[in-house]
Amino acid sequence: MPEVSQVHIHAALTNVSLAYRNPAFIADIVAPPVAVRKQQDNYFVYDAAREAFRSSNDRRAPGAQANEVDFALSSDTYYCEDHALVSVVPDEERANADPAIQPDIDRVEFLSDKIDLNKEIELAGAIATDASLPGDTLSGEDQWSHAESDPLLAIEAGKAAVIAACQIVPNTLVLPYDVYAQVRTHAGILASLQHTARGIPTADILAGLFDIERVLVPRAVKNAALPGNAPDMQYVWGRHAFLCYVPPRPGLKTVSFANTFVWTSAPGALCGKLVETWRDHTRKGDVIRVQRYYDQKVIAPDAVYVWKNAVA
Repeated sequence: MPEVSQVHIHAALTNVSLAYRNPAFIADIVAPPVAVRKQQDNYFVYDAAREAFRSSNDRRAPGAQANEVDFALSSDTYYCEDHALVSVVPDEERANADPAIQPDIDRVEFLSDKIDLNKEIELAGAIATDASLPGDTLSGEDQWSHAESDPLLAIEAGKAAVIAACQIVPNTLVLPYDVYAQVRTHAGILASLQHTARGIPTADILAGLFDIERVLVPRAVKNAALPGNAPDMQYVWGRHAFLCYVPPRPGLKTVSFANTFVWTSAPGALCGKLVETWRDHTRKGDVIRVQRYYDQKVIAPDAVYVWKNAVA
């Protein structure tokens, strides 16, 4: 009688495999995409000096001229840089691949994920390092990981600052996972919710407590290790929280903390994304390139409030 181990030759499963993918990104949520026809162009900025909010004498005596008022119109520029990565599928890999392996699809997903990760890292870095953005750098007892801190009061102060600066109520609070984990278990937060919620609050419950339309909890991670070393996984958004206004949709005369200008008319592009494949005979394989043309730009820096080092 043959042994059990002899009646089956191991082969790759066709219905199960393992792949590490990043959780949902938020860059396109807080900086909504705007389709543009040209790689570089301008957009108008209305009344940066807020003349529309200045009280002016509108009384006119009989026969006299009315007081003349006006506003200034300026412009700013965007430039959609080319973000591209390539990978090669050798003929040997394609010929020997098991049914569960799809070399072309795997490469396109891999390259697309890496470009999206870079977009996330760039926006997180810009918010963390831009000294012109209003906010606070927290330390010691002010950090929301400290029992004596008051996150609710701090967020109310941030809301008031945004309203005063751009005359609109912020609607999006971003609590990176490390910050979110500390805030949702903060004694003061739990005390505020003791009669309205059971257990540890969710993002939706926190949004209701803070009177904010939504609380986003980004969990995207990056491998900070050098190639060849063991993975060093770190959260992309670190420990900086921020409050901002994101419009329901980009449009004319609309306040938006940030936008992502996407060149959708780039040759061969579909919605700003271009996937190309060509034969490289010298490498005996097919080259796959993924490209995206975009520019992440802070449009209204006064429509955000940043807490750097929100937790220890």
